[in-house]
Amino acid sequence: MTLEQLMKMENIDDYYIWWYGVNVDSDYMSDVGYKNETLSVDKGAKIGSRIYVVLSGIDGSRSRYKFMVKLTECVEGKSYKWERYYSSLDQYCNRLIFKCSRKFSFYNSPSTSRDFTVEAIIPPEGERTVDQFIDYESVELTFPQLQETISNGYVDYYEHLSCVKAVYMIIDGNTGKQYIGSAYDQTDSLWARWKNYANTYHGNNQQLIELYNDNGPEYFNKFKYIILHIFPKKTPVNEIVESESKYKRRYLTREFGLNSN
Repeated sequence: MTLEQLMKMENIDDYYIWWYGVNVDSDYMSDVGYKNETLSVDKGAKIGSRIYVVLSGIDGSRSRYKFMVKLTECVEGKSYKWERYYSSLDQYCNRLIFKCSRKFSFYNSPSTSRDFTVEAIIPPEGERTVDQFIDYESVELTFPQLQETISNGYVDYYEHLSCVKAVYMIIDGNTGKQYIGSAYDQTDSLWARWKNYANTYHGNNQQLIELYNDNGPEYFNKFKYIILHIFPKKTPVNEIVESESKYKRRYLTREFGLNSN
């Protein structure tokens, strides 16, 4: 889903996008509008019908939806009075995350709105049960937390897991048995690999499939997912596979765990 498609769903054809940089001064705007009565507009200024979509930057390619406004009166030169324009997207203020296919640029016309793709919708404050990402070594997710993280596309985890390959461990909390796996495919990432587990429970691994068939999905609620070693995405496959084998030998997961090879 793109911002262009969202604006069509809102039946808004005449609009501009204002993509503010990282850490917008809280003295300048809040979640409900600007702190000042007037704005300085250099491009695309139009009173009345034009809608301005305000995005707050996360980094050079990501931003959060804040609110929409209209210009109501030109005060002097490039200075304009404004008013809020309310839409159904307002319920996602600070929670609707866009990723742009190009680098930061403040002024964006409707022709560039297709470049803004919805990357995630963060749950309302208080509904998230997964701790914020700290570092790879600290990652320890139960299966319900893994599903929550993937289904909600938590940006902090996505940003860190989608840019690496890895060797990881899955622990069966019902028996203590362990499974060692890796994300090593050329087009794969740790995020993509763990998304497979979140969707299928077993990730197409033989012994995990057997556990799923014998015990059902509830059995996996006691599973844990941790990261043993991360690699840049350009790391050769054989290097990751060798590391995976090393960890299998170290933890005896072929002899006593859940690895079949």
